[in-house]
Amino acid sequence: MFIDAHNHLDFYGNNLSYVLDMIRENSIKTLACSMDEASYLFTRELSKENEYIIPCFGIHPWKAYENHKELDRFDEYIRESRVIGEIGLDYYWVLEKERYPYMVKVFKYFLAKAGEYNKLTNIHTKGAEIEILEFLRKYSLRNPIIHWYSGPMDVFRKLLDYGCYFTISVDIESSELTKEIVEALPLDRILTETDGPNALEWVNGKYGYPVEVKNIVKQISLIKGIHYDEVKDEILNNFNIIMDDY
Repeated sequence: MFIDAHNHLDFYGNNLSYVLDMIRENSIKTLACSMDEASYLFTRELSKENEYIIPCFGIHPWKAYENHKELDRFDEYIRESRVIGEIGLDYYWVLEKERYPYMVKVFKYFLAKAGEYNKLTNIHTKGAEIEILEFLRKYSLRNPIIHWYSGPMDVFRKLLDYGCYFTISVDIESSELTKEIVEALPLDRILTETDGPNALEWVNGKYGYPVEVKNIVKQISLIKGIHYDEVKDEILNNFNIIMDDY
């Protein structure tokens, strides 16, 4: 079995049926992250017909401004989700600084609920790595998943020491930083992800299908000098360990 610990299934459009068959045929356990309520409800329905899909509820930082009012209306979704995500902060792609307080408000709400209900979190950190670390410490969350880390290496090491797991994404062949992160990560803290079809398109112009996780496993094995099957099995083991706690 392969692991896609961060995907957005609602982004596949007309390719969705093909993608769902691909996930099942290749045994790709998939954390289907949401951007907002609508995308969560969409992936929740998909999970009823595909045993490899785990729907995750969260409000993406890009959607925080539209969803910061009456947050308790999301309580039911948080309770029923094994994983809370995608949540986080983004001070890199979000250029409207007046929206930052709303991102923080929404993020803090989800962190508090994750602690209250003992939920695993899947976290976006772009440009806000130090602040994310401070919030994780404040809310004492266990084993958070850091999605596609691209920040300073000193903060990476502090997040690693805290107990975070890290997804390695589709830029592994082109990003020197990602290669450095793979080299520095213990094998027992690594997960793989594809981040939907758009991420690979952003990296190299190719449409990103879930089977790209196989290439990510291959590249990790090459970088670390560890046999492909050992890397694949350890990533599955990592995923099972953190999911068994929730």
